[in-house]
Amino acid sequence: RNRYLNVDPFAANRVQLKVPEGHDDYINASPIVVRSSKTGTAKNYIATQGPKDNTHHHMWRMIWHECASPAVIVMLTQPYEAGREKCYQYYPDSMESPQMVVNEHDEFGDEVILEINLLSVHEDERSRSTVRELEIKDRASGETKKVWHFLWPVWPDFGVPEGPYKHLLANLIPVSEEKNADETNPRIVHCSAGVGRSGTFIALDHLLTELDAGALDEIPDGKDPVEETVETLRAQRMMMVQQDSQFALIYETLREKWVDRWRERQGLPPIKRAATDSGRGSSEEAPGADTKRSGDTAEVDERDTKVARFTSDPELEAELRQNAERDAKLARFASELEAELRHNAAG
Repeated sequence: RNRYLNVDPFAANRVQLKVPEGHDDYINASPIVVRSSKTGTAKNYIATQGPKDNTHHHMWRMIWHECASPAVIVMLTQPYEAGREKCYQYYPDSMESPQMVVNEHDEFGDEVILEINLLSVHEDERSRSTVRELEIKDRASGETKKVWHFLWPVWPDFGVPEGPYKHLLANLIPVSEEKNADETNPRIVHCSAGVGRSGTFIALDHLLTELDAGALDEIPDGKDPVEETVETLRAQRMMMVQQDSQFALIYETLREKWVDRWRERQGLPPIKRAATDSGRGSSEEAPGADTKRSGDTAEVDERDTKVARFTSDPELEAELRQNAERDAKLARFASELEAELRHNAAG
């Protein structure tokens, strides 16, 4: 039932399919829980592999039993990459063929035969993801559940999103969370193996929540919240956050969001990441850049005046220095960790 021979859930921390006694309850899926160090609030996920043709009905059985309605699936892979299957297409793709039936052969003899109906499909502009509104129906009981399926196909295996998509990944997190029933309802997160891209997504979700809560405002020397988060995830599922580039993506995203948060608190305009190519490209304007476009002169002049007023304040200057030191610390952590990972890989 595994897609890859070297990726297994821990025996003590795996989802067990609800099947009649005597049947195999195995699915390559791990329950993941992370708690806020600030509030103690827990977020719940299920990290799983991209299902195979002969296991996709196990995926739907798991969702049926483990998730409340509405449930959320975040799919971080394409079905095929470089001509190789990364994930079986386990969902109706378009309104031209809006229904599929899973487990018609009744593998476990308990009559859990599910209809998967596609109600709508659209592109979400904030995250550039394909969003499918699905309904699961149990044929025996007639009971239904709603499922929101987010397909984000621009993240390559063993890599990171490129160009503007690095910024859009941070938008996918809240967009998917908004559709979930509540934080206790586990979001299903999968890529192909369910460890690299899936682990990075979950780590970013947790750390961005910590950032918004103020838990990262003061980081003691020698403490690395990124490393601690990844260790927490790896204690629950092997190999979570698999590549050094994925570690670097977490640090880079946190740095950008930290700067955005600080600018907002100071009353400064956000760094503009202007879309190009019909909204699918991006160019980033540096903080304080003199970008006087037609109609924007008054806004830019007001911004420059505000910056000049802030930088003449000794207390703010001290805070800026402190913030710069903290920012440098995050960058140093990223550099040191990347060097260590490369050294280990070379060894």
